[in-house]
Amino acid sequence: MEPIPVIHLGLGPIGQQIGRTVAHEPRLRSVAAVDIDPHLQEHTLDQICDADLPPLPVVASLAQTQAPPGAVVLQATVSKLTQAREQILQAIAQGYHLVSTCEELVWPWEDHPDLARELDDAARRAGVTILGVGVNPGMVMDTLPVLISRLTSDIEQVHVKRVVDLLERRLPLQEKNGLGKDPDWVQSKLDRGEIGHVGLKDSLFMLAAGLGWELDAVGVESKPLVAQEPIESGLGWIEPGQCIGVRQDAHGLLAGEPRITMTLIMEAGAEGGSRDEIFITGDQTLHMKLTGVHGDKATAAILVNQALRVPAMPPGLQTMLTAPLLPR
Repeated sequence: MEPIPVIHLGLGPIGQQIGRTVAHEPRLRSVAAVDIDPHLQEHTLDQICDADLPPLPVVASLAQTQAPPGAVVLQATVSKLTQAREQILQAIAQGYHLVSTCEELVWPWEDHPDLARELDDAARRAGVTILGVGVNPGMVMDTLPVLISRLTSDIEQVHVKRVVDLLERRLPLQEKNGLGKDPDWVQSKLDRGEIGHVGLKDSLFMLAAGLGWELDAVGVESKPLVAQEPIESGLGWIEPGQCIGVRQDAHGLLAGEPRITMTLIMEAGAEGGSRDEIFITGDQTLHMKLTGVHGDKATAAILVNQALRVPAMPPGLQTMLTAPLLPR
């Protein structure tokens, strides 16, 4: 079978990791590269990703690409769906499938129902598939708990906890979580949705849908974590009293009772290290702990793995609840 042609859209840190992952996947073939950064446009795809990829020139928009219809766009550009909309519609207009790291595309039906319907309708008319993926949201806090829940019945409550040691992650993510900043400043940014993780509420709704639950109410609380002692980060020393990370808690109520709770801790030097844990209470009590998941590498891997499956999926806006997980 001929390799599936793919277009790299977005060549920042995640996009570069995706490129390196594609370089090791013989079932995919890079045919175009796109990024709005003029400095990146001075280099070729293989140079930017430092990988065994074709020396493709980097162009400024999808409209400048000439890949065959049915190619798959690997989008790694923005977190907000409203900002990703034009790129997605452009891909659809050119007859491309699209797999995206846009967090709000993973489960857009609650916060962006009109936009979700617009993208779904456009993709169906064009006969292409759109899919939002990621390690979180997209896998460890939503899809994986849904899969684990199949081992039990009469589920009473699900709790998912993800801890990320920010010292192991890229600098932009450290900045996104306010490292070294004044906690009051960080709280104000969190309240306006300008920093912190995007997608916790989407994970909660996606998990509820996978369990067959229609939640009565959903809430998300975010707060800065404060350093108690000096610690060195990639952004410099963090002193006591400064922000060392962010904690976010989400809860979903059913019949007035908290049935789903989620805790996300993004902290420099997190005690116990990075880990993912799933607790399910039903006719059995299940506990799963997963370690060793590196967010950037895992995100690139799941995007590349699902790019192999998207061409065979039904057209429209799909989610990881409808996407096949097994090889083609």
